[in-house]
Amino acid sequence: MTSTTPVPAGELSTGAEQLRSLRFGWTWLFLWACFGIALEAMHGFKIGGYLDDELGRLLLRLGHAHGVGTALVVLVYSAVGVPLLRLRPDGGRRVGRWLRAGAVALPMGFAASALGHPEGDPSLAILLVPVGALLILLALGALMSASFGRSAADAQGQDPVDR
Repeated sequence: MTSTTPVPAGELSTGAEQLRSLRFGWTWLFLWACFGIALEAMHGFKIGGYLDDELGRLLLRLGHAHGVGTALVVLVYSAVGVPLLRLRPDGGRRVGRWLRAGAVALPMGFAASALGHPEGDPSLAILLVPVGALLILLALGALMSASFGRSAADAQGQDPVDR
């Protein structure tokens, strides 16, 4: 026997948003882990172009660290944040887009600014860093706000879906 109970639109978009975030998070984590291994290999094999450029090395390490960190934040969002935002009309898709875009812009700004930079300064790609940071903060602020709204419904003994 099949159920004919309609599934709310938020439920459908929540599953899709969760899958998008999981795929992005695991892919991003894999890519930045590979990037980190490449950085270690350049250090281990004493590649002069990498070791001689202190600013470039710092920017590449910052890109790697922020790439891994933002990938983990997106994975946590897929597990905890997406269900928290399921009551929003868009099912949290906008927040997920902000988070994923910030997760791309922030580490890529660091890594790309190491390429072809003038002496002592990062290249103009560093301008992606504050843009990415702002997008991540917007997403985190929306998640923080949703967590307070949800806890109020839970404290009253209401099912948050019935609000």
